[in-house]
Amino acid sequence: MKYIVIDLEMNRIAKEYKKAGQACTMEIIEIGATALDENYQEIGCFKTLVKPQCNDRIERKYEKLTGITTEMVKEAPAFEQAMKSFFSWCESLEDRCQILQWSDSDICQIRKEMQLKNISFTEEEERYLEGWEDFQQEYGKKLGVYGRLSLKNAIMYAGIEQTGSWHDALYDARNTATLLRTLRDPELCSKALGNVIRALNPEPVFTTLGDLFNLSGISLTA
Repeated sequence: MKYIVIDLEMNRIAKEYKKAGQACTMEIIEIGATALDENYQEIGCFKTLVKPQCNDRIERKYEKLTGITTEMVKEAPAFEQAMKSFFSWCESLEDRCQILQWSDSDICQIRKEMQLKNISFTEEEERYLEGWEDFQQEYGKKLGVYGRLSLKNAIMYAGIEQTGSWHDALYDARNTATLLRTLRDPELCSKALGNVIRALNPEPVFTTLGDLFNLSGISLTA
């Protein structure tokens, strides 16, 4: 079993491309993924820019966030071809793969964009879009924190030094992979997150009256 951790970066769809009731408001402009062996060590990586088709430019907000400019994506593959390249890379790993994402927003984005652009993939390709695990949910359950938690904060809680810059798809995938390795190794998890888990899930001081009062030395006979 191998593991693939994936991350996407996106740009907003331009107003002139939006349709009434349209669920998809963003477009993928970068795909990054890291492949891990059974010990969660990196054995390969994938990265591609993606040329947006529903906006002529990378908007300023997302250019600043990701460092991706309009010029950088001019010659990049469009969404369909970029996804096919990702599928081919997955196939090259020659083993059963479990794909993980930080929250379920990435697979939702892919599905929405497929619908928006009327794209379908082959049965072989589709198998790489099934059964993605939400690692944010697994991490939150471990800490007893329910709700959305940013990757940046999750890394901070674990005391892990980030690799590269935030909102770079490959670096974000690698940082998520480091967190995955930490969480699933009992020794590493206890060392990195033990104090945080205890702080967020304190043991109750008293659970019953018997815990509160020691009655062992009191005789109740008349």
